[in-house]
Parts: sequence; structure tokens; C-alpha cells
Amino acid sequence: MGDATRIPVPGPAPASSPPAESLPLAARRHRLVAEVQRQLRLRCGLAEGGPIVVGVSGGADSTALLLACLALSNRGRSRREPLRPIAAHVHHHLRGESADADAAFAADLCRRFDVPLHLAHVQPNRLPGNVAENARLLRYEALQGIAESLGAAHIAVAHHADDQFETMLIALCRGTGVEGLAAMPWTRPLGEGLQLVRPLLAARRSDCEDFCRAAGVTWRDDPSNADAKNLRARLREDVLPILEELWPDAPARAASAAEAIDAARTALQERIEQAFGGPGARCWTRQALAALPLPILAAGLRRAALDEAPDLSDAFGQRILLPAAEAIASDAEKPKQFDWPGGLVLSVTKHEVRLDRDDQRR
Repeated sequence: MGDATRIPVPGPAPASSPPAESLPLAARRHRLVAEVQRQLRLRCGLAEGGPIVVGVSGGADSTALLLACLALSNRGRSRREPLRPIAAHVHHHLRGESADADAAFAADLCRRFDVPLHLAHVQPNRLPGNVAENARLLRYEALQGIAESLGAAHIAVAHHADDQFETMLIALCRGTGVEGLAAMPWTRPLGEGLQLVRPLLAARRSDCEDFCRAAGVTWRDDPSNADAKNLRARLREDVLPILEELWPDAPARAASAAEAIDAARTALQERIEQAFGGPGARCWTRQALAALPLPILAAGLRRAALDEAPDLSDAFGQRILLPAAEAIASDAEKPKQFDWPGGLVLSVTKHEVRLDRDDQRR
């Protein structure tokens, strides 16, 4: 099970401790600081100051994000409410001494620059199911708990343009639809009055590393990022260099495309909502659905299927959906039945379209 214990680290520095360091001028003037400030204001809606919880794994990207927020907090000290970054490190207990070293690195970094740090311990390997997915869910749960305990309205994480590009490529190859191609949003709600923000989505991994060097800090490298068994590691090693050779700065271009796709996704969701009703609807009038363009009809069927079987997103591609959409839109009156993955059954009659689970039909 997950251990939600949170330990503030460090406390007030002893009198004998060396004074906290200031960021070098080269870091304070680095373009990444201006980028974070711009995106926090324009994309993430964080125009005011106050506390912001920053997830810090120890990698170059999260280290850069924390220190960029620190630079902004110093810029804002003349304001009544400056930005106040608070670091949060989640220890997953998955990589033994390496994970312990990541936590120690985060503590040393925060002590060096006098940034409050909260350490959360979780145990994803004690839960059933996929360990990586468990780790992700417990990580966000821990970050949310820290933010709520501090009264912070925002949690910042360090996903960048390279991460976004990888996410889009994986979604494209899996055929996960427009919602997958839109990849990671700039913001999303985590709870009432709490937003997850990603101010680095237009920045490159190399920008983060360059900023860390300007700040005079090192970072931790996760060994799994170089493991060829890891899908993203394989993409970084074998695929992305070729794509960037063909299209220089492809990740940044893809990040811009993701925004356009996200706008299209929002419009599509509104159209689906109008035609199919709320997510819980499982029975529709065939005549109403038959009037829809085939791609929208297929997208609506996909939404209904994934509401019933959310773990099977890879299974519901156009090869599964289009035959059903074509049957609905046709003039044929003879009933048809489509047996879908996850025990789902789509029935098309003269007047009705209905989605059931096979066990519900018995």
C-alpha cells in the first residue's frame, strides 16, 4: 500500500550552517526563467504570487523548474505576494540506494538554496497491477496531499517539449485518437481549487540542462531512462535523433501542434456530448447518430467503450470502430451485433444503438 507520510525537510538551519546560496547572475538571466514566468502567467493562469509546490525528482528538468521558480520569487520580492516555491520529492522505494540518493540530492539542493522541501514516501510495488501506473497515481496523490496541507493552489511538474513529443508519438502509433495526440495539457485540475501546471512544455530538455549548468548545479540521472526495455528510452535512442535530423527542433514543433490538436479535441468533445449525451449514456436513437459524420460517430462510440473499459484504450482503433459506425449510418434495417474487446457488445437495430457488457445480456 502507499504510505502517505510527509516529512518537511529541512527545518530551520542551525546557526553553524553556511548561509544559503544565491543563484548566479547567469542563471537569473537565463531564458528559461523568462519562459517559466511567461507560461505561468499566460498558459497556467498563475498571474499572482503565493505558494507553488514543485515536484522535484532530482533530474535536470525538475531541478531547473525549481530553481527557475526560485529566481522568480526573488524578482517578486518587491510585490506584496511573491511566488514562493516549495519543493516536493516523492520516494517510490523502487530503486534501492539509487532512490535514496535521489532523495538526499533533493534535500541537499533545497538546503543549499534555502527552499522548503517535503518528502513523501509511497509503495507502488505493494499494490496490484502495473507498478509504473501505481507509482504515477501515488505520486500525484502525494503531491496533492502536500499542496492541500500547505494551502497551495498550484502544483508544478517539469514535463517538457521532448516528453510531449514522445507522448504524441506513442499515442499516434497506438492509434489512441485525438485525445492521445493532444498529449499533456498545460493545466489540469487535481482537486477543488488545485491545479497541476506544466510551465516547461515549450522548453527542451537541453534548455533545462543548460540552465542547471548556468546555476552551477548537477542533477541526477534515472538509470531507467537509458534502459532499452523502456519504451521512451528506446525512442530517445533510436527514433528521435533521426526525426530531429530530418526536422530540426521537431519536439518544439510537435508541442505547438499538440495545442492545436487539443483545441480540436475540445470541439470534438462538445459535438460528441451533444449527440451522445453524458458519458454514462449507453443507448441512443439510431436516426440521430446516423446523421453524424463517420469520424465523429466513431469517436463517440470510442468514448462510450472507454467509459466501460478504460484500460483498453489501445484496442479501440478505427479498425474496430468504423465498421460499427458504417452499420449505424447505413440504410440496412437488419439488426447487427459487434463483439468488442473487454466483453463489450454493440447492438444496432432499426431504431436503436446500444452498448452492453456481454455478462449483462445474459
